[in-house]
Amino acid sequence: MTTKNGSPPDAAPKPEGGEEREETKYSYPVLKLHQNGHDIFLTTIPIDDLFPFSFVERFHENPEVGYQRKFDSRRADEIAEYLSTEGESIPSSIVLSAQDVAELSYSSKTKQLSYQRVAEAFAVLDGQHRLWGYQKCRIRHRVPVAIYAGLDQQTEARLFLDINNKHKGVPKAHLVNVKSVAGTETETEASLRRLFTQLGRDENSPLRGHLIPGETSPSKLSRTAFDTAVGRALRNESLRKLPSDKQYELILNYLRAVHLELDDKEQLAKRNYFGAIFELFDEVLRKAKKDHNSVKLTALRGIVQAIASIAESDFTGPAKRQRLLNAMKASLHRDTEIDDEDI
Repeated sequence: MTTKNGSPPDAAPKPEGGEEREETKYSYPVLKLHQNGHDIFLTTIPIDDLFPFSFVERFHENPEVGYQRKFDSRRADEIAEYLSTEGESIPSSIVLSAQDVAELSYSSKTKQLSYQRVAEAFAVLDGQHRLWGYQKCRIRHRVPVAIYAGLDQQTEARLFLDINNKHKGVPKAHLVNVKSVAGTETETEASLRRLFTQLGRDENSPLRGHLIPGETSPSKLSRTAFDTAVGRALRNESLRKLPSDKQYELILNYLRAVHLELDDKEQLAKRNYFGAIFELFDEVLRKAKKDHNSVKLTALRGIVQAIASIAESDFTGPAKRQRLLNAMKASLHRDTEIDDEDI
């Protein structure tokens, strides 16, 4: 596969015999679909019969007519590794646009599609990294493709926009939830899922009724925001060395301590506030241990009193969470600030 009038990041194999054109057409069983004025052909083609004859119009290389994004070799390598793994598959089709030089022809009698094996026979509208992944894969797979016929370049670019703007991806929060069903959770992801579920059900939890496993809600904390914040705390030594039941007990006491000291209880479930208090989690624990020789609820309340008066609503604009966190840190350590008399 090449870029238009250029070379790809790795040299693509040339057509057999080094010729620009072979007179023999290759044909494949195909399903023809007519949709809103477009003829689309659905088939599978061996990667070695497809890759050398495809090209990509990338915007950064040709801003006058290009529309594709930059090539990411790491992403292509990841796809190649995935396609080399027993049991893994990618059923989604790569979307191509047949160019005039392909001389695409369809037989309604035999349900066969044929084309000339020539350079730049197909423009890649969607799936350039998947196509490279197939090429890099040690197994020579057949590639599922959807081939448009008769498109001009403007229509190709519009289809690229439609595919990437109108076809909404699955929210990250939903993908995280499905990992447990698919059996692909890491140990940390499984721990976070259990904490999320338990804190959402526990009658003693201030987060009960304020957690939502799917997309965000104004009054509820999403699974993604929860995992980001609490996952940071789990990486700290103070939690990592504890058994799971003690981890839960400590996190619950911390949340209860903050909740009890807050005037506006609702802000505990706000993403920026929740993220900031868990970035302080380890500091609060160590300060409680140092000042009170305990990390039980009462000791934690004594420490978080210093940050309870700081409201998320006082901070707006860019870097909101970081500025909120900075204010919390300054208040938390106010009693240990160095002044003139200390020197």
